[in-house]
Amino acid sequence: MVNPVLQRFLAAARDNRCTVHGPLAPPAAGTTIASVASERADGGEVAVGDDPLLDELAIPDLLAARGATMLRPTDPTWSTRIARATVGLTSARLGVADTGSLLLGSSAGSPRATGLLPPAHVCILRTGAIVAEVADALEILARDPLPSAVTWIGGPSRTGDIEFRITFGVHGPKTVDVVLIDG
Repeated sequence: MVNPVLQRFLAAARDNRCTVHGPLAPPAAGTTIASVASERADGGEVAVGDDPLLDELAIPDLLAARGATMLRPTDPTWSTRIARATVGLTSARLGVADTGSLLLGSSAGSPRATGLLPPAHVCILRTGAIVAEVADALEILARDPLPSAVTWIGGPSRTGDIEFRITFGVHGPKTVDVVLIDG
């Protein structure tokens, strides 16, 4: 059976210039995440926040097996090295079908910079965390204590000039890969 909310999310995320992988079962998702992050890193560092989902999917081991160097927020040189990381790897709390956007919550262990500074952003999203509308996401956010910051990601960074020419990747990620996990 086709899930209409998921189908709307897929279409909207692709319209936002995101590359969408999946939905995938967890083992395949872990392999895909490590593969995409390593490929996008191209020898550079992968910034990874503290996230139980990453450990659940064995992402640190899978990245290490591919020779990728990880940068963690606990590293004392994080604040200087994050600006040079080539990939930011995060997981989204929610996805919104109508807009194709991702909602990320930040904390000391998962700083906002992880998904905003590197030129490539790889974001993990469970299909069960996709809601139909922004109002649904706000309702869910209101139920729990808010993180230190909430960031809405709607695809690669874009900016426009006075002549209405849109340029991508000037003030943030040039690419956004969304890896969907079943469940």
